[in-house]
Amino acid sequence: MITVLVALMIIAIVLLEFQYQSFVERKLAYNDLNQLQAYYLAKSGARIGLLRVALFARAKKTVTDKSIQPFLDMVWSLPLPAFPPDANKLGKLLKDDKDAAQKVLKETNITEGKFTHVISSESSKINLNYLVVPSAKREERITFQPPATELYQNVALTLITLMQNFLRDSDDPYNEFPNLNPEEVVFNIMDWINPGQQSFAGGNKDAFYQQQVPPYLAKRNRLYSVEELRMVKGIDDHLYNKLKPYVTVYSFDGKININNATTEVLRALYKDFTDDDIKRLGEEKSRIGGSWANEGQFVTFITQTLGRSGFQTQYPTAGSYPFTVASQSFMIESMGVITRSKSSIQKIIRVGVALGSGKGCQLLAATEPVGCNGQAGFWDTRVPPGQCKSFPKSQSDCENICAGGFNATNNTCTMNGIAPITIGGAGTPPTTPGGSGAPTSNPVTVEPNAVKILFWSES
Repeated sequence: MITVLVALMIIAIVLLEFQYQSFVERKLAYNDLNQLQAYYLAKSGARIGLLRVALFARAKKTVTDKSIQPFLDMVWSLPLPAFPPDANKLGKLLKDDKDAAQKVLKETNITEGKFTHVISSESSKINLNYLVVPSAKREERITFQPPATELYQNVALTLITLMQNFLRDSDDPYNEFPNLNPEEVVFNIMDWINPGQQSFAGGNKDAFYQQQVPPYLAKRNRLYSVEELRMVKGIDDHLYNKLKPYVTVYSFDGKININNATTEVLRALYKDFTDDDIKRLGEEKSRIGGSWANEGQFVTFITQTLGRSGFQTQYPTAGSYPFTVASQSFMIESMGVITRSKSSIQKIIRVGVALGSGKGCQLLAATEPVGCNGQAGFWDTRVPPGQCKSFPKSQSDCENICAGGFNATNNTCTMNGIAPITIGGAGTPPTTPGGSGAPTSNPVTVEPNAVKILFWSES
């Protein structure tokens, strides 16, 4: 009897353990399924966001009526509700709308969860990657005094004014921003992304970084994400969190979209703006339809109506304004949600995209050197086995996008391992492995407003 009881007890324990293991494995498998469903819901939202940006690009290219242009932003900016909609609320719709909604729900095959996405303009922020200094000026003493003649100077001035406004608006700047020197911070960011050993403020740029634990060196290349600022000298967590909403590394041309810019970014464009100036700028933009038609209209209102003549002094050349009225770059943030009785599973996908707009050194369709050379583009061997890219159209393209050196004497762009390329045209195509270097009879072209994915993250 005792033996039987012991045996039954052992069998009961084994069964309980087996049941527990089965429950745990089932729970893990169920969680994996929820995670996968949430991921694909988020991916669906990201794809719809990309479609909206692509539609905006096509509409922007084809619509020539200037009066309609301000409404095109609604293609990407208009907030959309979560999808699929709540089936319980469909009863409030008219019959035709209800039937259409039920048909869509049936075709999507989404039985659980929903997704939503938001598109914001990265062009409305300050692009830190445009603090790259032209090679011919890297040995000169750099000052941040208006008027600015280069894009990097305009970016630096705007960033400095932004940080000065942080100090001015703080109730306790001494404790909130101890030892903050805006010009020094800008120099440190420039040191981080520009080549060379010498710091723009003097001394060796790596001296500080080599004393850290573990030691490291300045990157000497463009920022791939805003989070990299945490590694730059002089930027602590508090300053990083203050800067993060107003800076980017994804905008395509470095110009700030004044139609979507926040109040803080608008104030940073000109240090003498008052709160009343910013308020009147917003009121005027609303009065004229919600957006500035062009940069000249914006400048005229500031200089003549607001009486800020110094704004014209800081930005004297219309063709070189560091601001624009259009968005070229966007951040899509999509979230997929699976909701259970007591919990919810979320997946977030963030995608940074830009409209090509004919910029140089953008990836073209050709996959072989023979189909790439000539008027279409050049074969970039810096990324083995090579890529076909469009010719740089300007000095900015050469230095900021193509990662090359600009030669003002003969107007060429020199990239490591590639023969000098004439700015704005093909010139003499460089000879490349596997190709003759001669122009092709059927050159590869690129859509002027093609959507370029600059960044993709999943969490």
